[in-house]
Amino acid sequence: MMMLCNMQTLCFFRTYTYRTIYTTATGDSLPFKTAFLNCGLSEKTNFRASNVVPLQSCSDENRPGAVLKLFQDFGFSHTDITRINSKQPHLLTFHPDKYIKPKLEFLVSITKSESEVVSIVSKNPLILKRSLNNHLMPFFEMLKSAMGSEENAAAAIICNPFLLSFCLSASFLQNIEFLQKVGVPKSQILKLITKYGQAVGEQHGKFCKVVLKVKEMEFDVSSSYFLDAVRTLSFISDVAWESRCEMYRSYGFSDDDILTMFKKHPTIMSYSEKRIRELLDFFVYKLGWSPSTLSNSPNVLQYSLHKRIVPRCSVLQALVSKKCNNKSMMVTSLLAMTDSRFLEAFITAYEDEVPEVMDAFKGKLRFDEYNFEPERKAKFKA
Repeated sequence: MMMLCNMQTLCFFRTYTYRTIYTTATGDSLPFKTAFLNCGLSEKTNFRASNVVPLQSCSDENRPGAVLKLFQDFGFSHTDITRINSKQPHLLTFHPDKYIKPKLEFLVSITKSESEVVSIVSKNPLILKRSLNNHLMPFFEMLKSAMGSEENAAAAIICNPFLLSFCLSASFLQNIEFLQKVGVPKSQILKLITKYGQAVGEQHGKFCKVVLKVKEMEFDVSSSYFLDAVRTLSFISDVAWESRCEMYRSYGFSDDDILTMFKKHPTIMSYSEKRIRELLDFFVYKLGWSPSTLSNSPNVLQYSLHKRIVPRCSVLQALVSKKCNNKSMMVTSLLAMTDSRFLEAFITAYEDEVPEVMDAFKGKLRFDEYNFEPERKAKFKA
């Protein structure tokens, strides 16, 4: 109860941004250079720190070396340290024993694993800039309350280290209670917090509106599609939603087609309009798919047009144009294959007979450079 009351004083759940102005160092960057070289790191790694961290911000010229040594002693590799320095170079000016070590020890106490802490901090070193007593510890207590146990809370942080960069608000627990009220299983709530924690921290009224809208679309609250739909609608405005719907309608999609597509693959509405148009131009105009066909196979829209779709369709077109494959090939299955499986089935198997397939796969041949014989176009189906 006390936890819920205390939450009233917290800020809204959001990504925490430090308003630090980076300036080029005007003094001698020798402390940074010496520290990096002494730890076996390259001068290239030192460049980031010495050029964006004003030397005067470091009151002790030995501090950068002490910070790096702490990281090394804790088990951070050179690669980890380079990544941390690239993301948060100001950490080199922090007192290692006073500000950094206690936070590392706290993270070990909740995850029970130094290696997990190394992974967490390497991915999100911003954690080390947050106050231990005013943020990290209270945050974990509230997350533990929301997740039901310390183990669940720790697992959520391990899965999504960026949770620790957020602030919790009263809305967070209210939203969880609302999810329970409308019948969302606890397992799904835990997944939503872990995968899309920021969405759960939305203003309570807005969050309730989103959840109810998703339920009205008849999503199964126990499915992963429900989570994806809540996440998508949490971060897309009503205006943006309608704009995307109008774009789909311009290609001949009915409202039922759009809803069917969204229910099968909710994230399609979060893509930029430019990306969606390029994909629709290809599938509707080049492959000749109807809106109803595409609405039943919306997963194809998740792939990169230029890195995956066009190269693989070019390979398929090369094979069909050479009459080398008499099997009926489904584009949806072809696009879903792993690179290794695709290479084995369509490149290695036919490269001697049709050398063009490798160039097609590497994107060196344009898809529309091939000409299908009309009677063979039927093979190019969804």
